[in-house]
Parts: sequence; structure tokens; C-alpha cells
Amino acid sequence: MSILRGLFVSSTGTSEGKTVVTTALAAALRRSGMRIAAVKPMETGCKPVAEDAHVLAIAAGDPSLAERPGFYRAELPASPYAVQLEGERPAPSLQDLKHAVSAVARDYQGALVEGAGGLFVPISRTELVADLVRLLELPVLLVATNRLGVLSNVLATCEAAANRGLRIAAVVLNRNAPDDESTRTNVVILAERLDCPVLEFPSVDPRDDEALASAAVFAGLLRFALSELENV
Repeated sequence: MSILRGLFVSSTGTSEGKTVVTTALAAALRRSGMRIAAVKPMETGCKPVAEDAHVLAIAAGDPSLAERPGFYRAELPASPYAVQLEGERPAPSLQDLKHAVSAVARDYQGALVEGAGGLFVPISRTELVADLVRLLELPVLLVATNRLGVLSNVLATCEAAANRGLRIAAVVLNRNAPDDESTRTNVVILAERLDCPVLEFPSVDPRDDEALASAAVFAGLLRFALSELENV
């Protein structure tokens, strides 16, 4: 059993809304009375700061969470392995990243750990984000944009994750794109095929913590997270 109590927030790709959903959940958990750490241990495209990590840290009520020892930051907006190939320093080992996350989490009641891109982003020549998730032994909250094409993306990611021994605890369909005909049925179709909750996160101003927290409640995300954290 994992020594960590929390969720790993990943996605089917980039720009799917991981940070918005994680921020919303962190704000809602904090308002519910839980001391929650919200961290992004690997972030690229830092020019000059890790913007996503800072947003998460503020939502959790502790700005220092953005730059804890052992976290990886790089300037080039690419996968950690691509960053390494372009001459920047490589990402720490998976064990070092786990240690950095664990060192933060032990001071909180739970941790939200946001990944870099999707589960299959390369960290090194031989390692993926999925390998870090498996080492952390955290369930995955999978975020995807609710739009045409999301069905295949989510189902493929869930199947690949299961093949690697990862548990998708819930899927969040994020309404961060214009609606199309598929948005009326995507939740229903995925719920029929997946053995986990499929939640729909509404369009919301990502700069408004109060609105984000309310959206997490409205979507059932807070209720899901509390149940998940209590069962660890």
C-alpha cells in the first residue's frame, strides 16, 4: 500500500485542463477544511517561473509548495527527455522525484500531484510519467477536453494505464472548448465502458478560486476526492 494519500492528476495530452481541474479541487478541499498539498514536481516551459506549480500552490494556501527541493524545472516547453536532448539538465531519478513528493506530502492530510503532459510523456530514454505514477502508487484522476475525439483518447489511455498496473480512479471531462454534437453523449458513452466515475467539469474562469472551488463541488469532484482520500 502506498505511503502517500492523494491523487495523481494526468490527462490524455497537453492543454486538456489538468491545472484548472487540480486548482479547483485544491481550492475546494482547502475550503472543506482539509490541509492539502497541490504540487507539480516536474514542469517545463518555465520562463522564468513554474507558472502551473505556483497556481496550484496558491490554491492550496502555501506558495512555497511551488519550489520545494527536488522538484524539476526546465526552460524549454517540451518533455523532460526532449529537454535533456536539447542540452538542459536531465530530470531527477524516479526515486528522487518520489522522495521529493513524499517529503512534502507527509506534512499534509493529502496531496494532489499534477503530472507533466499525459501518462506516456518520456522523462528519460527509458522512463515515462506512468512509471513515476506506479512508483508513487497513487490513483489517477484523468482529465480530457469534452469534444469530438475524446472517446478514443480516454479509452485508449485507460486501457494502456491498466496494462501498466495503474488505476484510473475517475475521468473528468473538461468543458474548455466550444461544444460540438459529441458533448451531449461523451459522458454517457464513457460511463458505460469504464469502471470508474466520469465527471463533467464546467467552463469556469481559471483566475477565480471561488468559482473554481464551486465548480469542483458542482461537478461532484470534491465528493469523489474526499471519498477517495478517506479510503486510503
